[in-house]
Formats: sequence, structure tokens, C-alpha cells
Amino acid sequence: MSSFQEFSFGEGDENVGTRTKRFKAEAGRTYRASLAWWSGIEDGDLDLTEDPDNKPRFIGAQRNYIKDVGYVINRGPEFTKLAGGEPPRMAIATILINWPMDSKGNLDKAAIAAGDFQVHPWVIGQDKYKTIEPIHKEFHFGTHDLKMMCSDTQFQKITFSPCKDSLLAAIKEKGGKLWKKIVADVQQVAANIQNEIGREMTLDQIREKLTGSPGGNPAAPAMAMATEEIDSLVDNLLEDE
Repeated sequence: MSSFQEFSFGEGDENVGTRTKRFKAEAGRTYRASLAWWSGIEDGDLDLTEDPDNKPRFIGAQRNYIKDVGYVINRGPEFTKLAGGEPPRMAIATILINWPMDSKGNLDKAAIAAGDFQVHPWVIGQDKYKTIEPIHKEFHFGTHDLKMMCSDTQFQKITFSPCKDSLLAAIKEKGGKLWKKIVADVQQVAANIQNEIGREMTLDQIREKLTGSPGGNPAAPAMAMATEEIDSLVDNLLEDE
């Protein structure tokens, strides 16, 4: 059974509190983005219809960061123990298109026409998910882009506001090669979206990664060192007698 759950605003998100480069905002920069993971993508389309029941797609799972292993999907108390007892946190992923901007903060139309835009997986926490949810309710993300102003790169402190229209919707209306490229890029990111959150590993796989041996006990190396130190101490005491 998969540890991932797919959801959208108000539906299944009650508990929400080739690899593509993830979106990461830089301090002092303003971005314009379109949320790009919608129903229809499996059939080579994106349904951007402005309808309360039509919502962008997200996927989420509880995960832990384990040193020397990375982000691992948490599937129970034993996983929490291997993570040092740190409670898991919900990570949420979706897909966005980062549109190129000129030096004045306007859309760079020439770059866009040339296909110079990035389709990114976007991994966020519950706080950002809850922040953008009410924006979508008033300014549907199928017909409105999202403006993002970053004030802190490390902690990804971002202020969100809606744009008056959607560049993605405008490109869809025109169709053509640019639209086909966008759909293909979104399909590629969507195919690997779970891996952006974390790896699904068994307890034994995690232990092996930590110890370097199949079925190893993560605590074994430390225990062995302690035993050697005790033996050495005893030997020294016997020599002094």
C-alpha cells in the first residue's frame, strides 16, 4: 500500500497540516508562476476550466530526514525511531511553471516564445499549502497565475498574491508547439513527482544504508566501540594491580 496520498483543496487534505530541478525562490526576487498539474494530463491535456470543482493537483506524504540516507517516507513508529525519534512532517508536492521575467519585473515575452521557461516540481509544507488555498478560491489558478516575492532563500519565506490572468491559459488557447512542449514537460515531472518528496524504503534498507551491511543494526557500530573501550579500561586496571 502506497504511503502517498493525492488530494486538492478541500478534498482529501484534512490531515495536511529524469529528475527535474525543484523550484527554489531566491531572496529579493519576484516570480510569476502557473500551477500546472491538472486533471487531463494523462491524456495529454490540462483542464484549466474555472470551476470550483476543478482544482490543481497535489501529492503528499509524511517524511523524515535521516542523515546519510536522505528524505524517507515514514510508515510507522519504527521509521520514527530510525530518524532519532523526530516526528515526521507532511511534505506536499505539485508542479509549477516559472515564467521568465525581464529586469523590470515584467514577463519576458521573447524568452517565453522561445520556450525559455522552467517546469519545476514544487515541494512545500503545510503552511504554504494553507496560504495559497484561499487565493485559489477567490482567484482560480486555472485562470490566474501566482506572484511570489521571496524575502529569505534559506527558509523560503515567500509572499503570495494572484495575477490578473494566467499565461498558461493564454498559451493553451493559442495551442501550437509551445503548448505541446508545456504538456510534455508537465507529464515528465508528474511521472517522477513522488520521488521529489522522499524515498519509499523498508526498515532493513534504511538500516543497511546506515550501517553498510544487510540487516545491520544502526546502533551496532557505537556499541562495538563502547565495548572495545571498556575492555581496554579493564586491561589497564589489571595491569596496575
